[in-house]
Amino acid sequence: MADQADSMVSPMDDQDKLLDEAMGAVRGQAFQMKRCLDKGRLMDGLKHASNMLGELRTSLLSPKTYYELYMCICDELRHLEMYLIDEFQKGQRVADLYELVQYAGNIVPRLYLLITVGLVYIKTNETCKRDILKDLVEMCRGVQHPLRGLFLRNYLLQCSRNILPDIDDPPAGHNPEEYPSGSISDSVDFILMNFAEMNKLWVRMQHQGHSRDKEKRERERQELRILVGTNLVRLSQLEFVDVQRYKRMVLPGILEQAVSCRDPLSQEYLMECIIQVFPDEFHLQTLSAFLKACAELHAEVNVKNIIISLIDRLANFAHREDGTGIPDDIKLFEIFSEQVSQVIK
Repeated sequence: MADQADSMVSPMDDQDKLLDEAMGAVRGQAFQMKRCLDKGRLMDGLKHASNMLGELRTSLLSPKTYYELYMCICDELRHLEMYLIDEFQKGQRVADLYELVQYAGNIVPRLYLLITVGLVYIKTNETCKRDILKDLVEMCRGVQHPLRGLFLRNYLLQCSRNILPDIDDPPAGHNPEEYPSGSISDSVDFILMNFAEMNKLWVRMQHQGHSRDKEKRERERQELRILVGTNLVRLSQLEFVDVQRYKRMVLPGILEQAVSCRDPLSQEYLMECIIQVFPDEFHLQTLSAFLKACAELHAEVNVKNIIISLIDRLANFAHREDGTGIPDDIKLFEIFSEQVSQVIK
């Protein structure tokens, strides 16, 4: 099944059968992988892991069914991760293995293995964190099929969740290379790049398959939007993303991607996402930039709903009993009045 990489998605009545076949192959390869690892035969174990991951090369599954297969494989990969951490703590050379898995046959299994090994490497040796994270987020460009690429990058984002550097940047004038474990700017760059690439893949999904299936594709895209939005959630969870860094790096990076993609579904979702995931204080300090971007969105985007959503959020903030309210130096009415007049021109 995995070799039929360019086939069209099968009808829904075939999905259960295809998923059962794929799951059967995954379970068989996972069993062999674990047996090899138990016997200390790492290279054989990696070969079975690669065969298991080969099932993710399919184009026969709908996004919903592909997700089920992906989750099953991620569960099995945790066994490999735990084994590798144990081995590396015993003194196994991680760098050699990171180099070695780059020669795995097909690019999809290769990149999943690289992410797994690379992030275990980081957990056992902080000194290469910045370089490996940069390496991995760029290597994922090798998978340009929208569905496969989205899930691969989601795997990267999930695996790196607890290891992204969340410390302040080095003082001005210091060489970043002196801080190989990275800082907050490295994490922001990493997530923004992953987000931009995922959004491009998500937008490109609309061009897959026949024009008669357009409505179905749009429904499937709606189901997958959370994969793209999770990047923004991750950014909002970083402790050292303060209002200044949000204003300078984070929001401009998100808005640039939202405006430039020219896709109404993506634009509407991303603008709503920004409103929901970042703190009210951040919105107050960046109102003009956000509203300016609203004026540049595709004509089919319901900008009125986006602005109402933002006003509702700020109104709730202003009336919160435990809050300080809207600062006096922020003239909300003037900002909205000036910017909204540009939007409705």
